Amino acid sequence: MRFEFSTKARSWGRRLAAALALTGMVLVTNQSRAGEPDPRSYWDVKDVRPGMKGIGRTVMVGTKLEQFDAEVLGVMKDVSPGRDMILCRLSGLKLEHSGIIQGMSGSPIYIDGKLLGAVAFAWEFAKDPIAGITPFSQMVQYVRSSDRKLAAETAAGVERHAALDPKTWNAEALADGLSGVNVSFSAPIPVSAGGFAGMKAISTPMAASGFSPGALALLGERLGPLGMAPMSGGAAPERIVKEEGDKPFVPGAPLSVAMVTGDFDLSAVGTVTHVEGDRVYGFGHPMFGLGACQFPLMTGYIHTVYPRASVSMKLSSPLKTVGILDTDVSTCVAGRIGPVPDMLPMTIKVKTGRYSEPRTYKVQVVREPNMMPSLVMSVLMNAIDTEGNLPEDLTARVKASFTLKGHEPIKIDDVLSGQRYSGPMGPAAIFGPVANVAGLLSRNPLAPVRIESIDAEIDIEPTRTSASIETVRLATDRVQPGQTLKAYLTLKPYKQERKTIEIKLPIPADMPEGNYDASLSDLNGTLRRRFRNEPSLIDPRDAAGILRLIRVQTELNRKSVTIAVQRPDRGITVQGQSLPNLPASVRAVFSTPRQTPEPPIRADIAATVETPWVIEGSQSIRFTVTKDLGLSSATPL
Repeated sequence: MRFEFSTKARSWGRRLAAALALTGMVLVTNQSRAGEPDPRSYWDVKDVRPGMKGIGRTVMVGTKLEQFDAEVLGVMKDVSPGRDMILCRLSGLKLEHSGIIQGMSGSPIYIDGKLLGAVAFAWEFAKDPIAGITPFSQMVQYVRSSDRKLAAETAAGVERHAALDPKTWNAEALADGLSGVNVSFSAPIPVSAGGFAGMKAISTPMAASGFSPGALALLGERLGPLGMAPMSGGAAPERIVKEEGDKPFVPGAPLSVAMVTGDFDLSAVGTVTHVEGDRVYGFGHPMFGLGACQFPLMTGYIHTVYPRASVSMKLSSPLKTVGILDTDVSTCVAGRIGPVPDMLPMTIKVKTGRYSEPRTYKVQVVREPNMMPSLVMSVLMNAIDTEGNLPEDLTARVKASFTLKGHEPIKIDDVLSGQRYSGPMGPAAIFGPVANVAGLLSRNPLAPVRIESIDAEIDIEPTRTSASIETVRLATDRVQPGQTLKAYLTLKPYKQERKTIEIKLPIPADMPEGNYDASLSDLNGTLRRRFRNEPSLIDPRDAAGILRLIRVQTELNRKSVTIAVQRPDRGITVQGQSLPNLPASVRAVFSTPRQTPEPPIRADIAATVETPWVIEGSQSIRFTVTKDLGLSSATPL
């Protein structure tokens, strides 16, 4: 009877399974989800007890896996929402001497052959190697949630897009946007697993190959608060790349994540926690907390461990790109082996001095929108720093071309000179406009704009060619409509005698009579005036508006002086569109008490003249438009 019952039960089970398969239903048992590790292969936090002992795996030198011991000290529940932490005392591999090591993040801990989790947290200046372990069950959980979100967004046609802070969209900020140095890493601050008596996520070593001390200092300033520890490093020898680069990922192996590759290299290093098919889990804590992302996933090589009193670190080099890191969540990072990362190619050509040979550098930068501007800035600064210290007095000719998908290229052609471009922050000021264009394009709040490539050139001469605006005089302060206003501008070139230049501004024949102010400005003053006069420029509604905003800022250079006179208001801006030259009756239609007044358009008549110097400053002077000239209070020159 027992045999007969068992046979019937199996037959019934097969029929039920077939029926469920036809209806699309799935029986949920203790089996793993498709593509995920089997839950039976890792520990549930509720089953972990103090005193349990296990082993861990990591690489201390080269790519050789080594084993250390681990003892569970306790479990801390809810150190942050939905997050637990397991405390373990580690031993072996001289950890009693070095303490927990930067670069060990992700090192797997096993108890009775089952995966417990990843080494992820530590105390600085700790006397014992006690580590916080991120449970692997929660690493899988958070990666699964991120994958579901990405799949849902993809199915719904939602494009991942990082936007600028709306507070930056104002005339003053945008006028300085391409001329100032305002780029920064704006990736979210990593979500820690809670600070327990000073315990924090182990900083991730970042090997910088080919980066100068100045560029490295900038990286440290920008990346340090995000849990990164940039350090000068070098590429692995070609022999090691050939011998070790193709070794497959295994738990405990080095895991490198690149941000810049090519002639300069910038990559973070951690440790692989688990590999499931083509899926790789690592770190045990976030890198930047970006969620869905795309970074080159690379194998790595550990040169040595550098012991320090605070937190020791692994000195490493990336080897070969083998896939993409596509997930950066609060419990770990995860990637896939096989896909090819989509990088932004950059070419930088640098020439310092009339008789020097130009040098060309080629790199690829990750396309992460929130990080691209600062990475572009770091690469450009480094290209200059490799040529040595800049002269105290200099003139820099900067050219850059942004090749865009589906749009005409954006080109920068400018000359920079003056005090702000010398000294330690000189390189950042020189390349600020290029990095800021990259930021406006990649992080604009309206529409994705794909940058296909960036090509930059810089030519530096050891002489300063700036000049400040001192005074302005008019040939006459009374002009008739249809005549030309002549202004004589006194400039003071750096360490030279004063010079006077003439600027002519034709006055329209229909210019109303009255008193007017003529404003003579450098590039920054000219842009601020134009943005105030044309509000639609700083209220773009689509990609075309964004590109127009940028081109307005790049069409002039700093050697120019612009004279501008404001005409009476004749237009308004409606929903981002300029409606100039409207009759008063039409303008009144848009000005009702029931809605916010539409911003007026203040049209200028303007003229621009090129000078041999980089112009700084502004001046203004009053004149009168009248049909009856009479006597003028100004003496013609």
